[in-house]
Amino acid sequence: WVNTKLGESWEDQAGDTVPADPLMARRENWGEALPASVAVLTAGVDVQGDRIEVQILGWGRDEEAWVIDYRVLWGDPSGPRLWSDLDMVLQATFPHPAGLDLPVRAAAIDTGGHHTKMAYEFCRTRLARRIWAIKGRGGPCIPVWPRRPTRTNKGKIPLFIVGVDAVKDAVYARLRLTEPGPGAIHFPRRLDADYFRQLTAERVVTRFERGRPIRSWQPKRDGERNEALDTFVYAHAALHGLISMGLRLNEEVEGMAFAPSRTGVEAGRVIRSAWLRS
Repeated sequence: WVNTKLGESWEDQAGDTVPADPLMARRENWGEALPASVAVLTAGVDVQGDRIEVQILGWGRDEEAWVIDYRVLWGDPSGPRLWSDLDMVLQATFPHPAGLDLPVRAAAIDTGGHHTKMAYEFCRTRLARRIWAIKGRGGPCIPVWPRRPTRTNKGKIPLFIVGVDAVKDAVYARLRLTEPGPGAIHFPRRLDADYFRQLTAERVVTRFERGRPIRSWQPKRDGERNEALDTFVYAHAALHGLISMGLRLNEEVEGMAFAPSRTGVEAGRVIRSAWLRS
């Protein structure tokens, strides 16, 4: 029983939480090349006081997803060197079994936290590469990706408001899928326990205000880090940014089938994960 008049909070009983250990047990080893089903890469970027964290996701038919890379770039975000390191990560290409080297097609960089001005400047000069400044906003009825950006920010650049609650609802629903197929998420063997703790660091809490239920995503424990979840959310949002521009993901997947096989083709530079403990 919940006292709706007193504004009591309670954890959603619908199962909007996922344990970390079963996800870690599902890790796969697909080698150095991208999984053959991946057709599009997107990135999510989170800026902290002493580092920048980057997650790159691969997308296949019906938004089946693969975690391709996770980077923790240590340094001072108030200076240019760390942002240059980020630029190198976002310019990297990844070898595909079809014989192509896939680039990151779009990246979403959170500007709502640390070093907002530097994040704005980084995105301003890279709009042609679809390096987008975003700001997450919780609450109901906020779409994953807006129809158009706002420019009412200090940087006067396109700023995309991302409905983070809607994305987290989708991500946690997908984390519960245990079989490959539409919406499923695949993890590489190299990811460690810290990644999965961060990915599953939140839960839904429902609070009644004036008798009305208000859902929100909250940390399971105070002070728990969630950068793996945040960067996953941003990379997911970047995919929807591409879709809003006309990307047809399933057609991209079908197009990969007509690319020449990588057999006998020089693989080029292989990008290895640099997941670092913090």
